[in-house]
Amino acid sequence: MVNENDLWEGGNSELDQEDYVLVRQEDIVDGIACFMAAYLLSLKQTKELTPNQLQDALCKTFSVKKKKGKLRKAWDGSKVIYNVASWGATAIGIYQNPAILKAASAAFWTSCRVISKLF
Repeated sequence: MVNENDLWEGGNSELDQEDYVLVRQEDIVDGIACFMAAYLLSLKQTKELTPNQLQDALCKTFSVKKKKGKLRKAWDGSKVIYNVASWGATAIGIYQNPAILKAASAAFWTSCRVISKLF
């Protein structure tokens, strides 16, 4: 619901429940920049930094890639092993039955032809 606090200068205060406010990308960027500036001003460590040092620190902060922990790596590895095992079991099941093998290969080649016609 839009109220008086949500309106910009000279806005119409008689808005319906269905009215909305459009926000441009620049507004979002400005809002994030203002929040970051206010937060950085509240920190004691940043008050001693020069603007160049502060900019370097921000660049390092936002360019750092998250490193996966050991548990996350183990989980991702187990998912890969599960996928390989299930595809292997499927392949073995297909090769044991000639009718299924023939149907699967026909479906595969048909899908390849359809995809090649799209490009």
